[in-house]
Amino acid sequence: MRLIQITLCFLLFTMTLNAQISVTEDKGIRYMLNLRKEMNFKKDRYIKAWSVQVMVSRDKYEVLEKKESFLNDFKEEKFKVDWTYEQPNYKLNVGAYYTKLEATIALHKIIEKYPDAYVFKNNQAKASDF
Repeated sequence: MRLIQITLCFLLFTMTLNAQISVTEDKGIRYMLNLRKEMNFKKDRYIKAWSVQVMVSRDKYEVLEKKESFLNDFKEEKFKVDWTYEQPNYKLNVGAYYTKLEATIALHKIIEKYPDAYVFKNNQAKASDF
């Protein structure tokens, strides 16, 4: 009987409690968050990342053909594929990864069909590539 009375008192007590939490945000914090967001999504900002290089060629059309065949081979993977030009070569790069381990995992999928592919440090990755 005593246990029932204690349980009823406890239930009534917990039902009548209304907790409210109030959070006040400093204007400086919101300013810093907006500034960080703006810096991270600038189109001309480069980030150091790891990528997989599929091929290098002096012929632009050869690189473009390889890009199309790569996209057809890996439709389900949805890799981000892009080519760059560094005189005198065109380079076909795949993905942008924060760690070398992530890039190596992608390389193991790619190397089955493109055995010359390798992981490299990409200093010209954009925030939109991730």
